[in-house]
Amino acid sequence: MMKSYFKKEQTMPYISLTIQYPDWVLRLKLIHISTISMLVVSTLVVLSALENSLVILIPILMILLIVKVNKYFKTLKEKVKKKFYWQNKLIYLIKSNHLYQEDSEEYQETDNNGNTNIKNRKYISSSAIFSYMETTNKIIIYAIKRGDGYGEKLTKLDVEISGLLNLPLEEKIDRPGVCEYHYFTKRPERLYVTSTEKISINDNLDINLGYEVTYNPVECPHILIAGGTGSGKSIFISFMILEFLKQNSTIWICDPKNSDLGSLSHYLGDKRVATSPNNIARVVRLVVTEMQERYNYMNENFKYGSNFVDHGFKSVWLLFDEMGAFQASGTDKKSKEVVNDVMDGIKKIILLGRQAGVFILIAAQQMNANTLNTDLRDNLGLRITLGAGNSSEGLRMVFGSSIPDTIPLIETKGSGMLYMQSSGKEKAQYWEAPYVDMKKFDFIKELNRYC
Repeated sequence: MMKSYFKKEQTMPYISLTIQYPDWVLRLKLIHISTISMLVVSTLVVLSALENSLVILIPILMILLIVKVNKYFKTLKEKVKKKFYWQNKLIYLIKSNHLYQEDSEEYQETDNNGNTNIKNRKYISSSAIFSYMETTNKIIIYAIKRGDGYGEKLTKLDVEISGLLNLPLEEKIDRPGVCEYHYFTKRPERLYVTSTEKISINDNLDINLGYEVTYNPVECPHILIAGGTGSGKSIFISFMILEFLKQNSTIWICDPKNSDLGSLSHYLGDKRVATSPNNIARVVRLVVTEMQERYNYMNENFKYGSNFVDHGFKSVWLLFDEMGAFQASGTDKKSKEVVNDVMDGIKKIILLGRQAGVFILIAAQQMNANTLNTDLRDNLGLRITLGAGNSSEGLRMVFGSSIPDTIPLIETKGSGMLYMQSSGKEKAQYWEAPYVDMKKFDFIKELNRYC
């Protein structure tokens, strides 16, 4: 991003108080008034020289011309205002936050009598420099660092710029030479999920999550979802199950609480859905075995730089809900051995599963250090929190260093925060999960189409 910014630097506008900016709107007003006045005067002059037969026709024509010219100037002024809108905003930002330095200088002034007087006048000797880039749905403000006294101030303008634009800060990227403030002028569209009468097979690995987010497990392996009761976590996981099945993926489910996911054993079968600790251990061992067998096959049929897709394999997904509850089931020596065996298997999947196409989705109401250590968490490429109930500690456990400085307001049901590795975003972003109206959307009917 830094490289791309400096490539555009020559064409992007520089905003600084050391630059004199003409007031084009004022100039247009003066030209507008002068033109209308000239037309009125011209009309009067023509009328005075005309014969009686044309006295009525000329005023009508001139009035129509004046109306047309007046409309033209109004449209032109609106275009000029729009063109210099962000420039004027940034000039105001610099002035109102005193991001400039004034000095004084002496100058000579000669009056009408030829007397010379020495006077002082103020001028702006230095100023912070800003730039901007506008897209169809975004405005990016660049606070440019030049090694002067403004550098530190330029990185702490979150509240000021948000207030100036009346927009919530989407992302701030602080780089050595520039601090970027990203704002949506038009929010991305949420994905609305509806029932279909056809079986829809997805031949590639991309999954549209709405809100301008596309997920690909090869580029960003494994998923972590945190969200309490009523956050929309279960609905989102149901959506992901359907998306995995549309890719002809194999799905395994572990649900130690035997809740929504556990009930899918009626449709996916007891072999693929486990709720008891021993059955969960069995499922995890089967997934790890599948991963190892794939690696054996790929080694025997070695292709440099290849992955599971190149060898004709489909994805395997292990969905593990409420991992914290499962770990809490280790109350004696035997049950702790089962828990440790499962966690060892999960660790292997997280660290080794990508190339073999074996992935894991871990869900929990609240994340803590006991649920998943930070080393494993950092290997989960897509991390999501849903709802407003996640504590500051829970957010840190999910996002780590990718937690934003300012937590966005979470009000919409099914909304939260999302961080996806390899997306180019350094911090977690506000995001709205695909909307599924469960009163109109028959999940089980859809599930049966792909099972």
